[in-house]
Amino acid sequence: MPYLHGAGPRTRRLVAFLKRRARAGGDARSSLDCRSFPSLFRRRAIVFTDTDDFTLLVARHGVLHFLMLFDRAVRSLEPIVRQRGGRLLKAEGDSLLLSYPDPASACRGVGAIQAALRQLNAGRPRNERLAFSYGIGFGDVLEIENDVFGLEVNLASKLGEDRASRNEALLTPAAAAELPPALKRRLVRYDVTSFDGRAIPIQRLRLG
Repeated sequence: MPYLHGAGPRTRRLVAFLKRRARAGGDARSSLDCRSFPSLFRRRAIVFTDTDDFTLLVARHGVLHFLMLFDRAVRSLEPIVRQRGGRLLKAEGDSLLLSYPDPASACRGVGAIQAALRQLNAGRPRNERLAFSYGIGFGDVLEIENDVFGLEVNLASKLGEDRASRNEALLTPAAAAELPPALKRRLVRYDVTSFDGRAIPIQRLRLG
């Protein structure tokens, strides 16, 4: 199966561009990239979720038990993501990759997901409850029908999977900078991480 196998127009446009880029010489590729940037990239807020204690849950209760819980959560959460202006691009392993038009929508979307998970978990035994951690990035990304690529995607993934704890939402500097004042007041300085030799200050969103 091809790596980029979607049938949508954005995927077809990207595949056609990559074939042209492969045929172009090294010096011509930079010019080709610049000319194609407006048609390929768009500014988006990216949310990467990670399931708390995924490995432990599978070890204790089996992968089928986890898949039952995760499938139930995804089916409940997808319409909530759409209601907040977002898109569920894909579910992969124990994580969700979401796209929103801006960081404010992403933060409100995370709040809505948190509220939905609390409702979904209510009254269930401990081994049937799910909790997420979240990483939020913002910038120019290459978004196709069912996937997205770019530096802020990578950073959101790193924050959501490696740095955020249960029920925490961590923001990249680019995402934090674009929030309106009301949401900025809910930010707390969290930590500094390094990426490609650069120090990146992380902020945490206080979730209700």
